[in-house]
Amino acid sequence: MKMRQIQFDGVGELRQVEREIPPLKDTQVLVKVEACGLCTWERYIYAGTESMPFPFVGGHEIAARVVETGAAVSSEIRVGMPVSVAKWVRCNQCELCRRGYDNHCLGNDKPSDKGYSGPGGFSDYLVCESYEIFPFPEDAPIHYAALAEPVACVTRAVNRLRSVAGDTVVVVGAGLMGLLFLKLLKLRGYKVIVVQRSAARRERAAKMGADLVLDPGAEYWPERVRRETGGMGAASVVYTAGGSAAVNECLDAARIGGDVMLYAPTHEERPPVDLDLVHFKELVLTGAIRHDKESFRQAVRLLGSGQVEFGDLNLSFGSMEHLREEMERADTDREIHRILLRWE
Repeated sequence: MKMRQIQFDGVGELRQVEREIPPLKDTQVLVKVEACGLCTWERYIYAGTESMPFPFVGGHEIAARVVETGAAVSSEIRVGMPVSVAKWVRCNQCELCRRGYDNHCLGNDKPSDKGYSGPGGFSDYLVCESYEIFPFPEDAPIHYAALAEPVACVTRAVNRLRSVAGDTVVVVGAGLMGLLFLKLLKLRGYKVIVVQRSAARRERAAKMGADLVLDPGAEYWPERVRRETGGMGAASVVYTAGGSAAVNECLDAARIGGDVMLYAPTHEERPPVDLDLVHFKELVLTGAIRHDKESFRQAVRLLGSGQVEFGDLNLSFGSMEHLREEMERADTDREIHRILLRWE
């Protein structure tokens, strides 16, 4: 039996290939991919902004159905059931896994024996380790399972904040990830201020429950945040976009002893950061990347229970066979939050 994949052979080069599906090991699961999100990460690799060894098969936001299970796989994972796939090695043996940083598992640095690098979700079938499989409710839209991955990444970041319900948190940027922060922060009882230049994105954030939306082009927003918080500043500030200038504004907007969470990179070689603000205000400047197994479990439960849903987001379905055109569409239509790819 063969699987189809969309493979990147180099920067700006892709093609459809076929590979034999290897026999399942006892701990593995074969799934049929029902939908896979097109993330900016794969687009950056295709454009050469980020590097990965070629050939590369992307796709890490995966909704699927179980086709076959290995002999040692738990009976809780059944043929035909919908699942969300967390395609990330977690060896549970390396120092980082043992310390609770399984999102940095050293097993991911080992050379691949698959014939390509990458998570492999741009496939019609995919072999997974059983620990990468998270059962998804039958009565939930199966394409929501593809969005468990970004929700899990945001969940892990929110888990790292030290603020508590009732505190004010600022989210800088209202793209998909910024809006997911808004959803999860409101669910936990925070007052949320969203900072965003685009009027359309500010309007959407307001409709989705932001307590206040600010235009950074119209005012110096850290001053407005202080006015809204009795002169104190925000308990936490989450950076999702904007570059080093926005990072420094985040530091300025945080209260004494507050948190500033860097969720996204600046993509600057040596970004200038005002470290004196960190020193004099005793800030905690931290970061978050990817999901861990616990945040993925939490995300699937949130989605499956309906506590987080996506009817207010602009989701669009696209064709896996026309991935090049779908990446162009994602680059030009910035109001699409996620294109979910399916095989025709």
